[in-house]
Amino acid sequence: MLRKNKTAYSYLLQRLLDKAGYKPICVVSDGHLSIIPVIRERKLPHQRCTNHLLRELKKKLARKAEAELTGRNKILYSRIKWVFHTETIEELPDRIDYFRTMVVPLFPEKTSVLRWFWRILPDAVLHLSYTENIPPTTNRIENLNGQVKQRLKTMRGMKSEKSLNNLLKILFYFRKYK
Repeated sequence: MLRKNKTAYSYLLQRLLDKAGYKPICVVSDGHLSIIPVIRERKLPHQRCTNHLLRELKKKLARKAEAELTGRNKILYSRIKWVFHTETIEELPDRIDYFRTMVVPLFPEKTSVLRWFWRILPDAVLHLSYTENIPPTTNRIENLNGQVKQRLKTMRGMKSEKSLNNLLKILFYFRKYK
């Protein structure tokens, strides 16, 4: 099982290059502390997973006892989510201008959340600057990891690396991971 540490991430990126001939142009991640140095060492752009960022935002806005956001916190959350979910780079300046002029003044008490938003915004929308289809979330890879884990559990492990490679080929053949 792949552990979340710097060595494991380095090994994974090296295997992508050596075994698959794949050199990443951008890394999409949850921002785990172990992957950040590996991304920097390889001088790769880093798109932060917007779903993970929204979970982080929810923690910043929610009270400890609250399961769901309410009132003004819910409004601010939805406005930040709206910016994160921009679909094209052409739309981004208008959304940011709207957020800056119409939303920010409504939340003077949320300076720490707004500072967080402005700091992580470039990493949340980096995928928009590529002509290639860079996903804004890690959902696809997490889905694939879940399928592999389930099959490993059902099959009680893999007999060989070749068996694992065959399983991955099957998963990629029947599903379109783009």
